[in-house]
Amino acid sequence: MILAHGLGGRSDLPVPLWLALYAGAAAVVVSFFALTVLWKKPKLRGADAGRPLPLGLQRFVDSAFSRVASGVLGVVLFAGFLAMAWAGPDSSSDNPAPAWFYVWFWVGLVPLSLLFGPAWRWLNPLRTVASLIPFRHRELPDRLGYLPAIVGLLAFLWLELVFPHSDSPRAIALFGTVYAVIHIALGVVFGPRWFDRGDAFEVYARLIAALSPFGRRADGRLVVRNPLDGLLTISPAPWLTALVLVVLGSTAFDGLTRLPFWTSLDAGVLGGTAGLAICIALTYGAYAGAISLTRPYLRRGFDPYPAFAPSLIPIMVGYTVAHYFSFAVFSGQQGFGRAIDYTVLSTGVIALVQIAGIVAGHVLAVTSAHDRSVGVLRANYVKVGQYPMLALMIGYTALGIALVSGS
Repeated sequence: MILAHGLGGRSDLPVPLWLALYAGAAAVVVSFFALTVLWKKPKLRGADAGRPLPLGLQRFVDSAFSRVASGVLGVVLFAGFLAMAWAGPDSSSDNPAPAWFYVWFWVGLVPLSLLFGPAWRWLNPLRTVASLIPFRHRELPDRLGYLPAIVGLLAFLWLELVFPHSDSPRAIALFGTVYAVIHIALGVVFGPRWFDRGDAFEVYARLIAALSPFGRRADGRLVVRNPLDGLLTISPAPWLTALVLVVLGSTAFDGLTRLPFWTSLDAGVLGGTAGLAICIALTYGAYAGAISLTRPYLRRGFDPYPAFAPSLIPIMVGYTVAHYFSFAVFSGQQGFGRAIDYTVLSTGVIALVQIAGIVAGHVLAVTSAHDRSVGVLRANYVKVGQYPMLALMIGYTALGIALVSGS
């Protein structure tokens, strides 16, 4: 039976918890002070950076054949998933649809996007179907920003983390069908831009894709680039920061629900919903507090709240690796219709990957935030002005390691 991305062996760290906490915090602190010495001016160039890929490869990627083929593949896979979820056995032990949904799709979006950039944009079956329906598109209000994507993301997270029958093939089928109908209809009304801002899964995948070594330069060329340059290509928009913090807060809640403290509460649906909301609110509050402490050191006319949000994306990816790695390896096997072999990974390997994901994500986040900071902080406060964000990163690191440890 699938447990909503439960993590095997989290309470069996190969090193003492205190040592893991000190090592994680030290990695973040050491990287920060190394950056203050070696990285005096902004070095990241964003959309202007990157080495062009061969022209023949770009022509193939941008060809009508590639786009049509990827769109057809996405529709076929989605139709097969819905057919299995609706018509297959009503048990996750006999029906692979839950594994396909939670592991192959949701978890799979991370490696897919990191390796191939915004590939889900071309595979997205909802975008493909909506593009086939002729309609005079309306203008999508800019003030909405990423708010529709947050609504869809919260609905999915509630299904995955709170709903007591989250592994039910019929529940997953209903969610997928309703989600598809709503977004295809809105995609028809508002056009392709709806999926850029409103489709939770495409937006989530695109944010992760910003960390891919492959991307597009400002002139449209496909390039190989420093992944941190990709973060600078994310344009600030309303609700962007909130979207990233929702993901971070939800992974914190996932870790909390695996602790003996939480399991002993028997919180139920209402308690789970409240717990998810509180974790997101606390994550949001910590970031807002760090930003408020940073404001006095900034140059005039700069709003740090949305500008530093892309720096949180490496943390989001690191937390995702930590909280989904063992779930993907173990429960993903059910997608092939076979029993789970829990011997393929040791608890030590799982724990090391989890800690490495968290620490690496925070080191990349510190680097991205530092590059932005040296360009916007007043000259005499470049170091001290970064202390609030550094404290936030250390806190997130310690919390993440403690949660995956099961302590």
